[in-house]
Amino acid sequence: MLNGVKRELGEIIISFGPFRLLAGARVLEKDGVPVALGNRALDILLVLTERPGEVIGHRELLARAWRDLVVDTSNLRVHIKALRKALGDDKERYIANVVGQGYVFVAPVKRESVAVRPPQLSQSLAGAASQRFVLPPVLARMVGRDDAIRTIVADLIAERFVTIMGPGGIGKTTVAVSVAHTMLDEFGGAVYFVDLSTVTDPKLVAGTIASKLGITIPTEEVVPSLMLCLSTLRMLLVLDNCEHVIDAVATLAERIFQEAAGIHILATSREALRVEGEQAYWLAPLESPPSEGGIGASEAIKFPAIELFMERAAASGSRVELTDADVGVITGICSRLDGVPLAIEFAAARVGLHGLGGTAELLKTRLGLQLPGRRTAVPRHQTLHALLDWSHGLLSEAEQRVLRRLSVFVGPFTLAAARAIACDTVLGEAQVVGALEGLVAKSLVSVAATSGVTRYRLLETTRVYAQEKLQECGEEQAIAQRHAVYFVSVLSAVSRKIGDHGPGDVAGMGEHLGNMRSSLEWAFSSSGVSADVLPLAVELAASAVPIFLELSLLTECHKWSACGLARLDDSTRGSRHEMVLQEALAESATWALAKQESARGAFTRAVEIAQHLGDIPRRLRLLVGLHVFLIKAGELRDSLAVAEEFAAAACAAADTTYGAVADCLLGGSHHFMGSQEAARKHLQTGVSSQELLDLRLAGLDTRLRAIVTFSRVLWMLGFPDRAIATAQEALSLAESLNRPLSVCFAFLFTAPVFLWCGDNRATRRVLEKLMAHPNWHALPSLHATAFAILGALQIHEGEGEQGLELVRSAVARLRADRQNLLLAGAVATLAMGLATMGHFGEALSAVEGALAEANEDAEMSHFPELLRIQGEILFTRPQPDEAAAEAALKRSLSVARQQGALSWELRASITLARLRSKQGRAHEGRQLLSASLACFTEGFGTVDLQTAKQLMEGA
Repeated sequence: MLNGVKRELGEIIISFGPFRLLAGARVLEKDGVPVALGNRALDILLVLTERPGEVIGHRELLARAWRDLVVDTSNLRVHIKALRKALGDDKERYIANVVGQGYVFVAPVKRESVAVRPPQLSQSLAGAASQRFVLPPVLARMVGRDDAIRTIVADLIAERFVTIMGPGGIGKTTVAVSVAHTMLDEFGGAVYFVDLSTVTDPKLVAGTIASKLGITIPTEEVVPSLMLCLSTLRMLLVLDNCEHVIDAVATLAERIFQEAAGIHILATSREALRVEGEQAYWLAPLESPPSEGGIGASEAIKFPAIELFMERAAASGSRVELTDADVGVITGICSRLDGVPLAIEFAAARVGLHGLGGTAELLKTRLGLQLPGRRTAVPRHQTLHALLDWSHGLLSEAEQRVLRRLSVFVGPFTLAAARAIACDTVLGEAQVVGALEGLVAKSLVSVAATSGVTRYRLLETTRVYAQEKLQECGEEQAIAQRHAVYFVSVLSAVSRKIGDHGPGDVAGMGEHLGNMRSSLEWAFSSSGVSADVLPLAVELAASAVPIFLELSLLTECHKWSACGLARLDDSTRGSRHEMVLQEALAESATWALAKQESARGAFTRAVEIAQHLGDIPRRLRLLVGLHVFLIKAGELRDSLAVAEEFAAAACAAADTTYGAVADCLLGGSHHFMGSQEAARKHLQTGVSSQELLDLRLAGLDTRLRAIVTFSRVLWMLGFPDRAIATAQEALSLAESLNRPLSVCFAFLFTAPVFLWCGDNRATRRVLEKLMAHPNWHALPSLHATAFAILGALQIHEGEGEQGLELVRSAVARLRADRQNLLLAGAVATLAMGLATMGHFGEALSAVEGALAEANEDAEMSHFPELLRIQGEILFTRPQPDEAAAEAALKRSLSVARQQGALSWELRASITLARLRSKQGRAHEGRQLLSASLACFTEGFGTVDLQTAKQLMEGA
């Protein structure tokens, strides 16, 4: 007895402020009331109060609290935060942080001996009740949730009450079980898991918790008795699957948090409990690679959604290996399943049976909802359909009705859109808003705020399920029509802005794409059998195609323009709708189709309608589009006539912007027709006009188009340095505009400028960027020209055979598709390549054929170069014809001078100087080169001027 008394008397209590800390009992109390504190937080407090006023380093605190386990210093910060919260130490009255060193206990400390040990919180339930309770097993391996677990553990220690939220199948229970196992040491094994999924009566929630904890409560007043027991304990209480009894759980959890300071609560639910003390943690979907692709298998496997898919596929017996070719398919599957782990597991388990492609196709149908999961899973987790049935059954009638109507949306939608679709005589606006809020709270609808506007979205699996419900109730057609009518109003406003030359919000318009496509598919499939839908289909197409064009979705623009034009009737022919559809058809055909015969007729018809309607701005816009088409088709005389018509109309228009546009059009026509001085005059005026900056016409920025052409003109005029600087300016402008067609156009048509200057590296760089661009494959009309330039580059770099075949194929393609612009340049490259490889006969035939095709309507900017190449072939072939060569070269010089093309003149002079040297007349060659070089004021580092200089020095 005496020894026992001495032990009691020998206990030391450390007092500070209103607190008393007994080290032997491991108890902290405030004003005589025990304070709930975790084991490690208590260890840290003991260390700090042992040596008040002394800085205790991070390493020592970690060693004392974690007993030499290797842990990160972030764990120390979490427990310091929990300790400060327990002490109410928001102003560092007790514990101060010494940056880079550690922590110091700064409050005055008093030590005293006591005879009676103060009361302490029980660490757990007693005896057999505690021993018979076992946590659910943690998964052997969990993918992509390490950060979530660390965050939840830290919040539970510091805040005591966390609810894990998220839709069904997102992994709330899996994460909660892992957190529970992680915190066993923190709570000395007192971690208790209560599954509420089987509780159907809210009145039984408290009794179920008491029963699971092994607490015997003989009275009918369960809650007071349960609270009495819990108030003496310290534990982690996990309440799983709360959504169907959420009101009862919320009330009880709030009371436990308020009255039982030693109880930490971890709940899982599809919606927040919304009570005092709760910290809601939204469990995010598993991340997938970006949908635009561009990454290989080695990078894709680092994304948790892909990692989980591959692991579950392997576990189900599939031998599929992740390859670069499969990344897109698997990414598509995971994205369609919105990164929901349970859904990904279901899909991956069927790969062995259906293959990757088959599984992806299956998920596009409602059969995908029936994919079976693990046999050991709870019934609602055995198929996606069962999981959604569980969620659907918990909804009110209004929520069910709104959910199935919202399934018509593809992608995000606004509150205004939801009201337009879901409201009717039964459901008023207030009821729809309330139902939508309920669906968001229950994790069936996700919500995000961007640019100050809140947008909503159904997970794809939820949307497919809700569509099934919509079809079952017989509302599918009526809701689809309501959806189409709503988007006609939305798209019309945006399209009018584009039509008025506004810059448009490309990102904002992109969010409508899913709904645009869905509405169009429905309208045109229905209009074939239903006359009352026909006007709606035409109006919808006319509203949508300008947006497809603005987003450079040219193939879709062409498809829906053609569909709309095919559905015209007497009431819509000659209308604004037809004009818009004809314009969109023409512009998309110009760029998206290799053969563009339909474009000219569509432009002409649209111009007629605009003139009939008295729509001057639209007529001018259409003339720009027609000019683009004619230039691209190589119909240059007609392009000049259109440019002159535009210039005349621009004089009569009130908008002075059109004058600058007229100069740009005239400059483009003159350039390709071979009048470089006239081209410079017009382009310089147009490009320098500030009024031209934001004008977008015919799918291209007009100023960008002019700058690209101007860079070509500058090179031909003999200003190589300015040409390169202007080409780089065009590339910078294109990238700042970030419009796919403008970017690809700039890459393609500046590449020759770099090549002419001998900058092979820059040429390859822009061609690589062009061919790597996401829209490259959607612009087949550019491919032949691009491959001709790439072939020329390869020939310049010594890859003669490979480059020659590429150019030969490109020339054949240009001829077949009747793409005459830059055909002469491609033939010139082909002829030089053939001559270099010793095929002189074929080379001469190619160049002479191109010269024979040259006329006043043809592309003449390369005519001097064709003549030069003809002359070079004639005097370098095995049986040279020097007289014919000299005649061709003199003609090349003459035409170059007429065009003002000093750079072509220099090239002809170089070749003629070589001929003179071969003839023993090197002095004449030097004189000719000297005269040409004297005209240059810049570009002395470019390839042609360097070659001329070397010839001068070596001649």
